[in-house]
Amino acid sequence: MRAHKLETGQAVLTLSPDRVWILEMDINLSRYIQSNPEFAGEVRSEFGELEEESAFTNANFDRWETMFSTSENLFRSELIVYESGEIFEQFELWFPHPSELPEIVYQTMVAEGLHIKVFSSGRLTSEESELQFRFPLDIGEVVMTVIQPDVQWVVTGELSEPITFAAAGMQRSGSNGFLIYLFRYIKVGFVHIVPGGLDHILFVLGLFLLAAKMRPLLIQVTAFTVAHTLTLGLSIYGLVSLPSTIVEPLIALSITLVAVENVLTDSIRPWRPVVVFFFGLLHGLGFAGVLAEIGLPPDKFLTVLVSFNIGVELGQLMVLASAFIMLGFFRKRDWYRSRITIPASCLIGVVGSYWTVERLFF
Repeated sequence: MRAHKLETGQAVLTLSPDRVWILEMDINLSRYIQSNPEFAGEVRSEFGELEEESAFTNANFDRWETMFSTSENLFRSELIVYESGEIFEQFELWFPHPSELPEIVYQTMVAEGLHIKVFSSGRLTSEESELQFRFPLDIGEVVMTVIQPDVQWVVTGELSEPITFAAAGMQRSGSNGFLIYLFRYIKVGFVHIVPGGLDHILFVLGLFLLAAKMRPLLIQVTAFTVAHTLTLGLSIYGLVSLPSTIVEPLIALSITLVAVENVLTDSIRPWRPVVVFFFGLLHGLGFAGVLAEIGLPPDKFLTVLVSFNIGVELGQLMVLASAFIMLGFFRKRDWYRSRITIPASCLIGVVGSYWTVERLFF
């Protein structure tokens, strides 16, 4: 399990001086077909079988052509383009087809999970027109870069932010850009914890299970927050960096170690906040990997950093609030440690150990 690997589509939008726009999308076609309810179960099953084949034969090309043509037609109907708030119908869209490229290209595509490039283009009626996209739900969220460049995160099922021409180049329109970035990246940070950050959820629950009183828990959570904010900020500005092959196993190991300490001791030791602070530094590097994959607008670093971190903290607070609602009433019972803290910590430790081994060797 790679906790900080995002399943997102990639898109690059180019606007030319003659008002022509070209959208190049990199999508996971296998995910699109397997997730889309418009494809019958037998079609999804057949596509899965084709995906498992290690090589193509000419006999298979007809089946591939049919699958790609069906996907292309459905994708065209689900990609909604707006010009100044009105649906823009006159645009082109095309998929690559097995018959158009050498067989070796599609062998490579299958080996890499069928990530294909999809192109769409159209022409705006005016330089003042605002261009927006609603991408098909089954490709997931989309990271869209506007040349030259401008990056935005397009949440599944939502419209992209309006884009228009300007004398000095293309820019995002509207005077509420700060609030748009603020709320959009708050959502990205929150979703990265709930429901997407199971490793962070287990770490925070590990802190919760041993702290019988509120004050020790708040000290640990504060140390964790300060630490991951520090490394997240330093990483965003390129001052600290570690490869994910090191960061991810260490994050999993931190979950295991917190769980083990919960089993071995029945009280918060003086060194615990220091250890939690160190683990927070690691988790901050993991958060930085998320933002690096999304791509950041160069003039909005501080806004993105603050809003993403607010979202992360809100997610962590929700985890703690949920734990208090479920277990808070029992925390002062004599049997709380033997029946809840130790069994739950053992389970968390097993999961953390499994992730550590998985991230190291698989």
